[in-house]
Amino acid sequence: MIDLIKKRVEEKLKTHPNRLLHVLGVYETAIKLAKHYSLDQEKIAIAALFHDYTKYDDLSDQIKWLTKAEIVKYKKYPVMYHALSAASLLEETYHVHDLDILNPIRYHVWGKSNMNLYEKVIFISDYAEPNRTFFNPHEIYDLALKDIDQAVCVCMKITIDYLIKENIVPNVEQMEAYQYYMEVTSGKTKQNY
Repeated sequence: MIDLIKKRVEEKLKTHPNRLLHVLGVYETAIKLAKHYSLDQEKIAIAALFHDYTKYDDLSDQIKWLTKAEIVKYKKYPVMYHALSAASLLEETYHVHDLDILNPIRYHVWGKSNMNLYEKVIFISDYAEPNRTFFNPHEIYDLALKDIDQAVCVCMKITIDYLIKENIVPNVEQMEAYQYYMEVTSGKTKQNY
């Protein structure tokens, strides 16, 4: 299955070499974190390879894979459409129904409260892959090896700070997730696995 997914991703992103480089970087980083946290590497590999599969599809094509509720919910945040549509496409086209694969794809954009390890690994790998240039991905990766929740919190803060700098209001879910991980990392909230 991994070879098939990898081939499809390479075909789809061949006209977007930087995105393909990013996806392969996420894949490599996620596999290393999966080994460190004793996770199923096949599940992680599929999620990592497919997380940006529909990134360059027209919004009208992405929307075809979404529920009406998802379209309405994220109308002001269409950046979420590629994550949700990629997960739906993987489920429908490749008959993948494992939530340890689908949910990391769905939530890789800004995370969510109480993520499981699969979700955290893909979320962090999207930031910590070595081809990122707008912050130090190696620091995030090293932190993820020591304290994965702290790494999640740092990644969320990077995005929120960027949005605020660009005068974009972060999504409520995004802020709730960040608050949750601020509390987790300060010891106020227990993470449920």
